[in-house]
Amino acid sequence: MSKPPLFIFLCCLATLNFIHGQIDVLSELEVPQTAPVGYESIVSAKLSEALQSGVAYEIGFWIFGRQLPDQSYSYPIAVFPSGQSISNENVLDIVEAVQPQPQLEVHPPPTYATRGHFTFIVRPDQAYDHVTIALKNKSNQPSPIDFNKDITVTGIAVKPLPSRPKEETSPVKTEGVTHTPPPDKIADRILIDSEKSYTVLVDEIQLGLYDHRRIDNDIVTIYLNGIVAVKHVKLKRKKQFFDLALQLGKNIITLHAENLGKVAPNTAAILIKTKKQEFMAVLESDLGQSSYFTLVYEKPKL
Repeated sequence: MSKPPLFIFLCCLATLNFIHGQIDVLSELEVPQTAPVGYESIVSAKLSEALQSGVAYEIGFWIFGRQLPDQSYSYPIAVFPSGQSISNENVLDIVEAVQPQPQLEVHPPPTYATRGHFTFIVRPDQAYDHVTIALKNKSNQPSPIDFNKDITVTGIAVKPLPSRPKEETSPVKTEGVTHTPPPDKIADRILIDSEKSYTVLVDEIQLGLYDHRRIDNDIVTIYLNGIVAVKHVKLKRKKQFFDLALQLGKNIITLHAENLGKVAPNTAAILIKTKKQEFMAVLESDLGQSSYFTLVYEKPKL
């Protein structure tokens, strides 16, 4: 007698879980960490090695839910890196989904979920030794499922993304370099220091702009050292890249909001890329103030 499709699907998941188990560096907690308001924790795992700042990590897992006889349901998927507890929703600023707008979608028989495996990229801003998989549920209506019993996460795997060896650097030569402090305002906006600073070893970079959370028609302008570098860019899910030339020493990159989109404030994820380095910053600006971060160009040691 032939096996039903659901049985075959679950057998495949069990096989995948075994394969992932060969490289698994996690131990699941009996009780998941509590997610921020509006999210349902499905599973939390303690890492044998903490995620470290300055390294990008890939987190992959399978997730599936119980089928209902005559009703579909779907929930956005979120990944929360944390310490002993999840501090707040802002930690999502360091998490990027590989699949656009990842959701768990479950339909009545004979169909099933549209996708079972999901991958996220985490760029930690500090050490995190736990990871929680959660579903976003901000609806006031009762859910048709029990999140504690009807949702299963399996095959969680975490691995650092490859990076090139860091070049040796020499102290920045200050001779002939002017370190002008940023002005108090740009285009009548008060400037707010994000207190984020990154160092690159080349004077030409690629700056990527995208909206890594809600797409709500945000439009931004980027200032480099007080001068417009990228003008009136509508943020999308897909990254848009622009070439910038840096001065030796400190460079100030400012996010200027041209509008507030559908939800204030205007939030943008900014990638700084060179052939050997990559950094990510998330800035928020509104119609009264603009956030900035510092990018230091150091000449490599010859």
